[in-house]
Amino acid sequence: MNLYKVILDSLYSLLPRQPDKSAVYSDALCAPEGDKNALLFRADTAFELGGSGKAAVESVVFGDPPQNRDEVLLYGKDLRELSDDTPFAHFTVIKLREDSDKDLRYEQLQTIAFSVFQLYPEGYHIRISPSAGREQVRVARSALEREHPLSFMNVGCSLIRLLKKHEDVESVNTVFITDQNSDYRALAELARKAKAITDTVQRTLMPDTLDCASCKMKPVCDEIEGMRELHFQKERERKRHGT
Repeated sequence: MNLYKVILDSLYSLLPRQPDKSAVYSDALCAPEGDKNALLFRADTAFELGGSGKAAVESVVFGDPPQNRDEVLLYGKDLRELSDDTPFAHFTVIKLREDSDKDLRYEQLQTIAFSVFQLYPEGYHIRISPSAGREQVRVARSALEREHPLSFMNVGCSLIRLLKKHEDVESVNTVFITDQNSDYRALAELARKAKAITDTVQRTLMPDTLDCASCKMKPVCDEIEGMRELHFQKERERKRHGT
């Protein structure tokens, strides 16, 4: 999907050429599943990703990852190497199958993106605000003290497994960033733009005829290559089917 290409190009330009750690997806690497209703109190928390008012960026982007394979990438320190609240960003790059890409539906994107809310790794308590593009995570001390300490590789593989349950998903890269020197303000702006693109897709695929001159999404259509063509393509399809 080319709609998010500018986001992906900008994202990878902000990151070092090589991650500090990576892992190709393996079911054996998936984290133990926790209780979705469990609470993690601050006293039992080792640290919080995005805690203490630090950056906490989250975004789901649809497009082609650098390599067409399921992979977890980490830029910065892994969980076992952290001890204090730290800035954090998490981008999930999802490539759709070609036939799904041609028959794009907003509900399809929304359903896939909302899979992140079904992720419950044991000892890794996620709080996401999609409207704000924020993801904060409390990490339990117990998760870091067990025989096989929890790692971003475990969490990432668990998320990939969830996303791959959707038949429309071809491959997934999930990118974790804890590097203190990363430009989190720029990453947050990319997350905001990615959400604007998804919102514009929603508006574009609505069954009413759009007046581009008065549409509040016009700036996004003007900036993102392929957005106008998507709109006109769907308009032609609706007219052809009389809807």
